[in-house]
Amino acid sequence: MPSVITRRTVGAFALSLVLVASSTSGATPATDDPVPDDVAPDAPIGLAECDEGSAPETGVQGQVPREDRISKRSRDPYTCNLEKLGDLQGSGAGILSAKYENCVFFGSFGPSLLTGRPGVQVIDVSDPESPRHVRTLRSPAMAAGTWETLKVNEERGLLAAVGTTALIGALKFDVYDISSDCTDPQLTNGIAGSDTISAPVDVLGHEGNWSPDGRTYYATSTGGGWLTAIDVEDPAKPRKIWSGSTGFGNHGLSVSDDGNTLYGVTLFPGGVQIFDVSSIQDRHGHPRPQEIGSLSWDDGELTQHTIPITQDGREYLVVVDEAGGGSARILDIEDPTSPELVRNIRLEINRPEHHDKRRADTGGDGLWGYEAHYCNVDRRDEPTALGCGFVQSGIRVFDIADVRKPQEIAYYNPGGIGGGPENLLRLANSPHALVVLAPPLISFRDLSLSNLIGTVQPDMNTDWCMSPPFFVGDDQLWFTCSDNGLITTRFTDGAGRT
Repeated sequence: MPSVITRRTVGAFALSLVLVASSTSGATPATDDPVPDDVAPDAPIGLAECDEGSAPETGVQGQVPREDRISKRSRDPYTCNLEKLGDLQGSGAGILSAKYENCVFFGSFGPSLLTGRPGVQVIDVSDPESPRHVRTLRSPAMAAGTWETLKVNEERGLLAAVGTTALIGALKFDVYDISSDCTDPQLTNGIAGSDTISAPVDVLGHEGNWSPDGRTYYATSTGGGWLTAIDVEDPAKPRKIWSGSTGFGNHGLSVSDDGNTLYGVTLFPGGVQIFDVSSIQDRHGHPRPQEIGSLSWDDGELTQHTIPITQDGREYLVVVDEAGGGSARILDIEDPTSPELVRNIRLEINRPEHHDKRRADTGGDGLWGYEAHYCNVDRRDEPTALGCGFVQSGIRVFDIADVRKPQEIAYYNPGGIGGGPENLLRLANSPHALVVLAPPLISFRDLSLSNLIGTVQPDMNTDWCMSPPFFVGDDQLWFTCSDNGLITTRFTDGAGRT
């Protein structure tokens, strides 16, 4: 097993772009040690058995082959045990979306400010076959770009985000009450009742999440490992209660059901940091997180976020890396001071033996290739399904009823929309369109920004599915991808969900 570490590697934050651009490089398995039932943590994940109505992938698991991109086959969906119900593209779905009851909220992407159409789009999905846009939230944080901070608290019906503008933003934190009607969010911390102007909060943000009780919102800044705890007991008056560095770099996080433990992540090396935040949860006079456990690995980088789950009365943690192997993984955290790797969840295309395929396939499609990015579970207690956005591999669904033996049961890769620079204005809220199409427009003869970030030529023949899918009822899965926007689907009988 990888050893627990308490000291973090120090390096320049600018390396993050380099690591993302090179994240299709081969990865070394974390361990070959067997776990119970003789299943190695890095053993291949079983392939889904697709029903007759599916349109399966033509390459290895998770691959969109170069041949399919050239022939434009990749502009049609690859599907397995999921059938489409409806869709709504809007101006693109940003990086990360959120859901509450019958509503989906498209996270905003900062550069859309330049087009005059910024803000978080509110989508009514009361009829999954005909989703409709009902309004756009334009308060400071929502308009500036929410990146990975747009999160819903189910307990209180609150929607919040930190305005990030680019990778990191400051001062802007907005809270909306969506408890009575999610299609008509009400800004709670607006100045003098304004629905577009909010009071500034002393916060840096790139990503964030709620404590389950909705009393605290934690924002991370990535650079410098800055973490801020915001008291939202009174949503009209959010206030900073603690802020400080947790190490060199952090990213996403989750919080235990009782609010006392924070499961954070690290960038370099990839890994997790576990903190006792009971002093913040209990509002002590001088609260401060205390690190109680950590784990790092060398087969993943830019660790993205965490999800605590319970199986058979035992505590586990789903952790996702967005670079250096592009996998999700499951840790045993029954003893939070000594987390242990249980299982890696890595698509075939991300295994070391397919390194050449990855480079050949994704060279013209921007920074991200087949990496994992954000995941979700059907429920935190005794979950049976894990759904993840694997960027150009689309949305993948795994049976995790046995956390040591995950099995893929369904996938939906929506296909690329095609087109060229006209998509920059039409899809002002799509980071994929901006990254893929903008660099060639500002290239110089001998120094092309597109080459610097890994984009050889414009290629809209796949999409970026970076947001977590949402399990709805017993048989539906809703998700957003940057170009295609919202897609609602239904599991077919072939999915075999437990």
